[in-house]
Amino acid sequence: MPFSKKLSVGNRILDSEHKKLFNTINEITHLIIAKDISTLVAAFELLENSLCAYFVAEENIARTIGFDFTQHRLAHQHLLDEFKLIQNELTNQNGTWSKHNEKGYIASLRDCLIQHIQEDAKPLRIILDTHLYDLKPGCLEAAYS
Repeated sequence: MPFSKKLSVGNRILDSEHKKLFNTINEITHLIIAKDISTLVAAFELLENSLCAYFVAEENIARTIGFDFTQHRLAHQHLLDEFKLIQNELTNQNGTWSKHNEKGYIASLRDCLIQHIQEDAKPLRIILDTHLYDLKPGCLEAAYS
């Protein structure tokens, strides 16, 4: 599942963070298929750390453009909770999930991230579309120089 232009939110930093998240989910996908539970736990820890870095980056960008982040912060918590739920289910099964369930977990991981980017981030994307793609946190005035 590669990151595509249609998933762009209109900001280089955030798109880069999204690409990292997709790469981590792709790695987790391979580990689910391989039923490599020990490496899977570490990969989910990496996903959680990557999500936290992304959350900070997105909030900093939002603050720069004056976007009220209250509701979006709740969407972040929901995304993190969904990934943790999937991790716990996989861990509890200790590699004994069926092919059918394997496909469901993989689809859920992908769908949760896509949902967040396409739906939860839509209000933020609308505002970001009025700014330069290279906007950095705290650099609003420089973006229009």
